[in-house]
Amino acid sequence: MNSKQLLLAGFIVVILFALNSCSDSEDDPDPCMNGPEISVDNVKVSIEGKATGEITVSATGGADPYMFSIDGSTFQTSGLFSNLAAGDYTLTVKDANECTDSEMVTVAEVPEVSYANQIRPIIDNNCQLSNCHGDRQGIPTFATYDNVKARAAAIKTKTGDKSMPPTGPLPDSEIKLIADWVDQGAPDN
Repeated sequence: MNSKQLLLAGFIVVILFALNSCSDSEDDPDPCMNGPEISVDNVKVSIEGKATGEITVSATGGADPYMFSIDGSTFQTSGLFSNLAAGDYTLTVKDANECTDSEMVTVAEVPEVSYANQIRPIIDNNCQLSNCHGDRQGIPTFATYDNVKARAAAIKTKTGDKSMPPTGPLPDSEIKLIADWVDQGAPDN
C-alpha cells in the first residue's frame, strides 16, 4: 500500500469509529424505550344533555412522577377527569423523562334514569315479592333504596344475563333502564 492508500484507509477507519461512537450505546439508552403505559381504570357514562362523565386512568412503567392530560397539552398529577360530556377523548400519560403514551377513550351518553319513577316500579313488580326479595327468609330484601343500591351491580348483572327474576327475564327495555341507572351511579332520584 502506498502512502495515499494508507492515509485514505486510516481516514475511513476514523470515520467508521466516529459513526460507531454516535450510535446507540449501552451507556446512553433511549429513556423512552421502557416508557410509561397508560391504563384506563374506569369510565362513567354521561347523562344526556349533562357533562357528568368521568374517566380514571393510571400508569405503569417509565419514571415517576406521572402527569396526565385529556387534551395533550394541559397536564395534571391526578388521573381523574370529571364533568365530561359524551364523546371521544385522547388520554395521555407523561413520565419524568417526558416519555408519553396515549389511549382513546369514549364516554357514552345515556338518558337520565329515575329510581323513583322507573327502577322502583320494576323492583316492586318483579323482585320485591314474597317469594323473592320480599320477606323470604335468607334472601336480602329490596324494600328500601339503600338495599337496592347496595346490590345494584349484582342486579344489573343478574337481569342482564337474564338469570333474574326467577319468574322470567325482564323486557330488554327494562334491562337497559337498570343497566343505565347502575352506570349512572345508582342515584336516589
